[in-house]
Amino acid sequence: MTQKNTQSETTGADVEALKKEIETLKKDLLRLTETVGKVGEAKLRESLDGVKERIASEIPPEQLEKFDALKDQGEEAIEAIRRQQKEHPVGTLLVAAGVGFLLGKILGGKN
Repeated sequence: MTQKNTQSETTGADVEALKKEIETLKKDLLRLTETVGKVGEAKLRESLDGVKERIASEIPPEQLEKFDALKDQGEEAIEAIRRQQKEHPVGTLLVAAGVGFLLGKILGGKN
């Protein structure tokens, strides 16, 4: 009977040791996955920056200035729309519905 208790205790200790090992492996795998993700993200950003630089070097400076001006105008227009939405939400919704209705009629053809 003592031998069975000893075997049972040994088996229980082995199971507990395995559980701890599995938990340690899970944590290690999680850290490894995070590290690989960070390295991959860094490589992707590096590649993206290289592509941006190559494209920017091929575009004439005056066109880049025009692009920046258009981008600024677009951002200002978006901000104006956001202000309009906050100040007059019902009116904005009605205008959007009207535009959607007109586009539906135009693009929908004969129905």
